[in-house]
Amino acid sequence: PGASRSIAGPMIAINTILAESIDYCATQLEDTMAQPGADFNKAVQTLLQQIITDHGAVVFNGNGYSEEWQTEAAARGLLNLRTTVESLPQLQTPEAIELFSKYAVLNDRELHSRYEVYLEQYNLTVSVEAKATLKVAKTVILPAALRYQSELAANLAKMKAIGAAADTTAFDSLSANIAALKAGIAGLTAALAHDGAHDALDEAAFGCSTILPMWWLSGRPLCCHVFPPSSLRNMPRPE
Repeated sequence: PGASRSIAGPMIAINTILAESIDYCATQLEDTMAQPGADFNKAVQTLLQQIITDHGAVVFNGNGYSEEWQTEAAARGLLNLRTTVESLPQLQTPEAIELFSKYAVLNDRELHSRYEVYLEQYNLTVSVEAKATLKVAKTVILPAALRYQSELAANLAKMKAIGAAADTTAFDSLSANIAALKAGIAGLTAALAHDGAHDALDEAAFGCSTILPMWWLSGRPLCCHVFPPSSLRNMPRPE
């Protein structure tokens, strides 16, 4: 989870990028001011205009979390890396290696080692969390849902026995959700049974594209709709 991650890695990247930007601006201004009759304020304005012209595509004054920005970013040809698996290979680009090496922050081997460690952490987290979710779904959520289904069925039978009208809405909805939960459990079980991949990136890609969707289907959103929160009180604790 992002909340448990150290900010050290992102801060290293941000500070190095900022250092390069300041270095670039300072170098441009120094070169301009070395010319006879140079005006500092004019030099700054010229530099800022050049930066906006070259990099203005990244500026968006709307809601950066909206779908509008997703569409606009694609139209501007900007990278839109939505997942960890898409993002981590950027550490191995020639531009990233040159940046960190230029300022003696990380050499290419140190950067590659971090790339491998991040992939390993990602794969381990996906595996552990998916297996934990599967165990809870199979040993806690599903058994409790089936007990609740039995209670509803018994209540419907009693209502029918006395000739009273029985509303099957809750029972039908619960039964449909239980079927979906079982399908999610089966899908996640199958996804976790795969034989692995050739390298860490392939393994991460499999986890992102296959395990996580199945994890989501057998996880919280579906379980929250299987039965009401009041039914959770008598749930057994997972071993």
